[in-house]
Amino acid sequence: MKTKTKAWINILLLLLTLGVNFLGGTGKINNASQQDVSDMYHTLITPAGFTFSIWGVIYGLLLISLVVMLIKEKDSYYQAAIDRITPLLWIAFVTNMIWIVTFSYLQIGISTIFIFIYLISLAIIVQRLRHLNNHKYWLLPLTFGLNTGWLFIATVVNIAAYLVQIEWDGFGLAEDTWALIIMIVALLLAIFVQFQVKNAAFSLPIAWAFFGIYQELHTTGAYPTLGILALINLGILILLAIYSFIRNQYSIYPLRQGYRAYR
Repeated sequence: MKTKTKAWINILLLLLTLGVNFLGGTGKINNASQQDVSDMYHTLITPAGFTFSIWGVIYGLLLISLVVMLIKEKDSYYQAAIDRITPLLWIAFVTNMIWIVTFSYLQIGISTIFIFIYLISLAIIVQRLRHLNNHKYWLLPLTFGLNTGWLFIATVVNIAAYLVQIEWDGFGLAEDTWALIIMIVALLLAIFVQFQVKNAAFSLPIAWAFFGIYQELHTTGAYPTLGILALINLGILILLAIYSFIRNQYSIYPLRQGYRAYR
């Protein structure tokens, strides 16, 4: 398949994905919006509603990125990017749509499977883009770094919502104890993944999510310990992003040693 054809299909699939997300967000699917379903299975690690506005930033960057790839499809960097990430991008878009539909129909367990596949496809895209990096191009690393980071925390929250739906007893532990454990594990996993993908943008949306968790807990005035932990995690993740950016020689990705820059 020609590179330009792939670029066009990428844009069309994104537009279709945006359409499904709009239907899900406005309650046109099963008469329940994403917010409605989230409220049904609210957890102590569910961020405040405003936090989800980051989707607008992510989808905006995605649209810009795909249009740039189409316009510059003869550029060696973008041509290589299209060829390497397109199949995974299609998987990401399809699983995104299925996730929205299954979540709207309260099939939280099934939706968790698809959001996990969605996350894995994005993580592989981030890894493949790293092998193309030369510090000259920043749009794709930023776009997919933010997308992957947000999907990381969204997957954690989706799993927690599923446990609420099935009324899991948490082996007898209190809800706030499990929330504390999940927040610590999520932080440790985020740090581990950050050092694997080496994308300085990855940690930022996770930090944003912890800010949303803090705001939600602060609003209710309950579980102050969890609120403090959310702020600690927020600070650690921002410092991690700054550290990664500096370590990458003030770039989103490190420059691979011996790599020939695209011209």
